[in-house]
Amino acid sequence: MKIGGLLKTFWADMNSPEGKETFRFALRLFLILFAYYLMKPVREGLILDGGSAEIRSYALAAQATVLLMLVPFYSILIRRLHGDRLFHWVTMFLAGNILLFYFAGSVGMHIGVLFFIWLGIFSVVQISQFWTMVSDYHSVEKGKQLTSYIAIGGSLGAMIGAMVAKFMYIQLGTYGLMLVAIAMLVIAVLVPSTDFTRKRESHESKEESIQHLLGGLKRVMDVPYLRWIAVSVVLLNLINSTGEFILADFVTAEKHGEEIGAFYATFYLYVNIATLLLQAFVVRPLYQVVGVGGALIGLAVINLSMYLSVLFLPFLAWFTIVKIADNSIDYSVANTTKQILFLPLDRFTRYEGMLAINTFFTRFGDLIQGGMIYLTINFAGLPPVYLVGTNVVLCLLWLLVTIKVSRKFKCRSQQAEEHGYARLD
Repeated sequence: MKIGGLLKTFWADMNSPEGKETFRFALRLFLILFAYYLMKPVREGLILDGGSAEIRSYALAAQATVLLMLVPFYSILIRRLHGDRLFHWVTMFLAGNILLFYFAGSVGMHIGVLFFIWLGIFSVVQISQFWTMVSDYHSVEKGKQLTSYIAIGGSLGAMIGAMVAKFMYIQLGTYGLMLVAIAMLVIAVLVPSTDFTRKRESHESKEESIQHLLGGLKRVMDVPYLRWIAVSVVLLNLINSTGEFILADFVTAEKHGEEIGAFYATFYLYVNIATLLLQAFVVRPLYQVVGVGGALIGLAVINLSMYLSVLFLPFLAWFTIVKIADNSIDYSVANTTKQILFLPLDRFTRYEGMLAINTFFTRFGDLIQGGMIYLTINFAGLPPVYLVGTNVVLCLLWLLVTIKVSRKFKCRSQQAEEHGYARLD
């Protein structure tokens, strides 16, 4: 499509009432990911300097346990708060957490492992809560059209946050970046409220099964479509987090001290530049050409190809390029696609399903990864590079699962267009 055509389509989309709300969503996601990517190199520096890639791996596994405990509490919260109110409460609570870490670190407490675990929880809870708010507003068809614009706002925030972290890491220091992150989250809360009187609900189910203690997890187990999405998410995150461990092992073998934080600041900057380019110029045209299901299957094929290449080039320089590609595709195409998969569902199924999948199941891959790395390194005594072969096998499994998910999404989208909601069988 020519530039003029892209601009015309963009103007038409953003000039609608839904487009104006989309701009507010995009601005909020910009600020959230700006804050998050200020803190990511801080996280890596705190845990890897004087620690190891193995400790980092076990910290990832600990996140899944904490998130499991959060699921029922969040299920109760979403019954009492909706839309902007939910966003405001969650965001200000998390900003207050960062302030506590700031004071604890400033007085000399060792916060590396705890901050690493907390930031993983922040990324899942804050971003999951944001996307549930978005899904509560958009219909399936409008979601396909406008979700990519919201994601572009997030990609810009991630890129600029990573850029600020890269160039200001030494000047501001670990705790200075935390303060800037707090400021970004406060501004996100001050963005004008979204008009949820236009929200997209129509003839949807009013059943409220949140009464179950583990409502979100039970909902996923009860709905076959959600189960397949959960399996897909577990495999994708297992592949990604295992790749992160391999990268961290390469980095700690060659770099020390502030070099580690500087490496990750540069790494995340390149990841987010690539993510922005993909989100702006690839995601929406990709959906138009191959559809949401086709895009999901294509991701699995690309991941498989990349990890096969590492079997022949197991070096930091090449693996850094592979992980930049892997993460940027994950953050752009995969993340946007995952949010769209929930759109055909009724509100409570969507909220509970997204909560459980974006929190517990997203990090359940980390829990499996921790055990897999322990068995590989400590039990079998194999070097970390052997995990590349494991990821190749996981990519093959993920490919099979994405084929199933894409078929079910197509079926439920048709039901939602005809009846306003999809059956849950």
